[in-house]
Parts: sequence; C-alpha cells; structure tokens
Amino acid sequence: MSDYKLQKMKNYLIEHLNKSFIFFSLISYASLILFIEKKDDSLRFCLDYKKLNALIKQDCYSLFLINETLACIQDSKYLTRLNIIVIFNKLHMHSRSEDLTIFIIFFDFYKYHVIFFRLINNSTFYQHYMNDVLFDYLHQFCQIYLDDIIIYSKTLKKHKKHVQLVLHRLQEIDLQMNINKCKFHLQEISFLELLLFIEELKMNLRKVQAVVE
Repeated sequence: MSDYKLQKMKNYLIEHLNKSFIFFSLISYASLILFIEKKDDSLRFCLDYKKLNALIKQDCYSLFLINETLACIQDSKYLTRLNIIVIFNKLHMHSRSEDLTIFIIFFDFYKYHVIFFRLINNSTFYQHYMNDVLFDYLHQFCQIYLDDIIIYSKTLKKHKKHVQLVLHRLQEIDLQMNINKCKFHLQEISFLELLLFIEELKMNLRKVQAVVE
C-alpha cells in the first residue's frame, strides 16, 4: 500500500475513532479493506463484506416507488425538499453483531459500532428509521426516501406549518440538514432523479446520459 493510501487510512481511523463509530478489537477473523477512486480523484475507504453479506438474511421491505409520491402530491401547490446529513451513522450495531464487522489493516484490528454503509440491508434499515421518525406526518404532507424528505402542501400557510413540524421533529432527535441541498417553498423540485412540478412530472435532463451510436 502506498504512503498516500496509508495516510488516508490513518486519517479515516482517527476520525471514526474520535466519533466512536469504530474501536479496537482482537479476533481471529476479519474482512479486508480496499480503496475506491471517486470522480474527483480522491479515495473512498471501503470494506470487502461480500462473505458477510452472503450470510445475512435480506430484508424484504421495498423502498417506495415514484408513483406513490406523485399520487400524494396531487393538487399540492408548494414543495420543499430536505436533505439529512450523516443519517447512516445514527443506527448502532447490535452488540452481538459488532464482531462480524471486524476488519484488519496495517495498524490493527477494528470493528464498527454503527452500521456500515456497505452492509446489505443498510438502505432498508435507514428507511425504517426515517419512517419511524416522521411516522405522524408520512403520507399526509411528507414523503421520505432515505436521507431525502419531500414536503407538499396546497397553500403557503399550511406549507410553512408543515415544514416547521418536520424541522422540529428532526431537531428533537438531532438530525442535521445539508442546507446546500435543501429547497424551500417551490413549485418545481428535483427528487429521485426526476423533476417534480405541481402539475406534472419531467425527467431531469442532467441525469440522462446520451446514447452514442
């Protein structure tokens, strides 16, 4: 492993140890690590959990379809989209399952205290969590897809009230938003790779790749 990757790995360990996302461990088995190069040429720290994922029973819960969202926002005049930061680190591993996440690197053995993004079922776990958080408002004036929340209302007065209710609930459980990805009180919004309008649905052309013959 190059010095650059070793330093990236050490930085990752320091950051996640300080956050108590991972901690030291000693055991006779472990998963290996790898780095994936991102579009900006930086490196993403990943774990090879293929063998572990093969043993985990898959959650059959299915994430909602875009048709369900469109049905809910019919007759709405105002839309707001919220994006949650680090929601994936809010869910802790069960104490009896932590040893299964152990990985080995140059420095030592470590294991996760929070659910790691590369584990199977992580998306459905996060969706269950967010559904519970906003259960009182779900399908009334908001829809959730993982870390994205869309709020819809027929009048501006109601919409402001709905947004306040959702923000207050998120604040109660200490979920923070990425303000750069949030859009408030609009009649056109991007959601699930689509453009939602108060009267119609359109493809987001920036998300469509041209086919070259």
